[in-house]
Amino acid sequence: MKMIKNSIVLLLLALAFQLNAQKVILDKGIRAGELQLFPDVSAPNNYYYMADKIRIAQQNDGTPYFSFIKYVRNEDTASASSSGISTSNNGGGIVHAVVTFDVTDEMKKEAEKELKRFNANAKIAGPIIYKAGKIMLVSASIEGNTTKVIGVGNAPLLEGQKAAISVMLNKEGADILWATFQTPTPDISFRMEMEIAGYQSPKNVTIEADFDQMYTHRTFEAAVAAPVFAGEIHDAMEELENNGTIKVTQIGEDENLNTLKESVYNKLMELMFDKVGGQSSSDLGQLTSMAGGSNTSMLDRATTMLTNARNEAKAENEKIEAAAAQNARSEAEARAESRRRADAHYEENDIDFRPPNPNGQGRDAKDKGPKKVAVPEISIAVSFKRKRIKRTGKYFVNLNKYSEEDRTFPFSQNVGNILKDCPSCLKKVNLDDPLYKQRDILVNLIDVNATDFGQYIGSVEVLMKKNHEGGEETFGNIVVDKNVFLNQANNFKMQYGWKDDNNRDEWLNYEFKTKWAFSGGNIIETDWQTGDFGAIDMVPPLEKKDVYVELDPDFAEDEDIRAIEVKLFFKNGDKEEKRTVNIKTRDNILSQSAQLILPRGVDNYEYEITYFVKGKRPQTKERIPYDYSSIYIDTF
Repeated sequence: MKMIKNSIVLLLLALAFQLNAQKVILDKGIRAGELQLFPDVSAPNNYYYMADKIRIAQQNDGTPYFSFIKYVRNEDTASASSSGISTSNNGGGIVHAVVTFDVTDEMKKEAEKELKRFNANAKIAGPIIYKAGKIMLVSASIEGNTTKVIGVGNAPLLEGQKAAISVMLNKEGADILWATFQTPTPDISFRMEMEIAGYQSPKNVTIEADFDQMYTHRTFEAAVAAPVFAGEIHDAMEELENNGTIKVTQIGEDENLNTLKESVYNKLMELMFDKVGGQSSSDLGQLTSMAGGSNTSMLDRATTMLTNARNEAKAENEKIEAAAAQNARSEAEARAESRRRADAHYEENDIDFRPPNPNGQGRDAKDKGPKKVAVPEISIAVSFKRKRIKRTGKYFVNLNKYSEEDRTFPFSQNVGNILKDCPSCLKKVNLDDPLYKQRDILVNLIDVNATDFGQYIGSVEVLMKKNHEGGEETFGNIVVDKNVFLNQANNFKMQYGWKDDNNRDEWLNYEFKTKWAFSGGNIIETDWQTGDFGAIDMVPPLEKKDVYVELDPDFAEDEDIRAIEVKLFFKNGDKEEKRTVNIKTRDNILSQSAQLILPRGVDNYEYEITYFVKGKRPQTKERIPYDYSSIYIDTF
């Protein structure tokens, strides 16, 4: 057992090192075989592959970690009813799956073989380590032909790691989905949106934004009271660019300008918004779309965004196809007219030789068709709330250097023929006999991945107690450390049964408390609280905060700065911790980030800057209290 634990620790350390070592160029990705590859900014011959092949995880006997339970409860009918047989409308369904992603050795070998045709010295150095991600269940059968997001959860971040997702359906949704599971391709798919940290290569583009004007936009105002999607924020920024609040200046031509603008939108979003933690199916349905009384759930808004984005892309592609068809007709008419003139010339001069008819050859024969707009796989599902502290003034960014950024990549996969692979995974049950009832309480760690246990989380304990009507008590507890987290794929459960609990609604209620143990001996424990939902979402009271440090290139050149060292100081309890960021101007990478561990909802920290100027002794600036997520250095 000790050897196993040591191996896990070494694995976590290796993964953490690899994550820090990866500095991929996100706008230089290429497709080789079935894999998407990205080069390393410091070692251009090293490529990292994106593990984007989703599948349902398998148990030891080879059966999938998947279940679809369609249930019904008996319900009373009116005493005046004369029918001897009645139909219950009290029912629904529960879909549960454990999902993973990976790629095969054959895929990697084929990708590297094809990669070497592009670059003889290239090699695949390993997988991309995702920074964050969401997993969704999507179906078009639940509500007519509309593709609907029916569940959202946290995705696994490492290749081969697992994540669980559960969805509760109403009776009609369960009936329809059950029918589709009788077909080889059920109408339900897994969709992932995975966030990768990397760099944008230098571009001759500058962008200026007016924070004071941006905060007046309705989407930004609404985000104070209720979460908004990243996609909604991006739509708002498109409007702000159109009215001049955000100004984009491009020098020369660049066909990837839209991608560059997306990068800047993401950067502005990081400065003005915080991610909303804990987007499980249990709490997403309770969130409203806007402050002021709208009752549209987050899942419905994600569905609307996906539908609108697809319709816009399809409409744009129809315009592109129509324009291409018109150009083809015009070219055909021009070629025909040219041919008529040539024939007239040969007949007039009594020339027997005719060149081959060009119709159907040349450009038309080789044309692969117009370049279309990609139909989005799914809308961006991560949600945000506006930071408590508003930024003011103008923000200016020049993309003429390698810029650190996070980019989201979507991919999807159908669940497959579950009825054929695992008939026992689909069950119909009647839940009306109380004696056999068991209350299963799922426990999920939200915004936590395996590497967090090696970095700042020691363990977390969940205690549960149930006071039954008959006077008995049931206790349960779960302790999760790095070993348990890896082995059970963030899928934990506590349970109690039926003990003289005649009040069915009261039977659903229980009490629980949590105890978090963090590195350095910091213990945070909650009081007992009441729960009545079938899942407990565990959000750590301490959270990771990314701080971005950027050195102004003009300032560095004017002052002959060779490097800077920024020390970041923060507190968890009584203990002060430190992070260090080093930027060397010779590397042409003038932005770096560091990750702080702060109490949830707290942004305060301090930083200290040391300047290394050519021909002078290092100059250290005194510590400064700060609460922004970016430090821009353009002066002493």
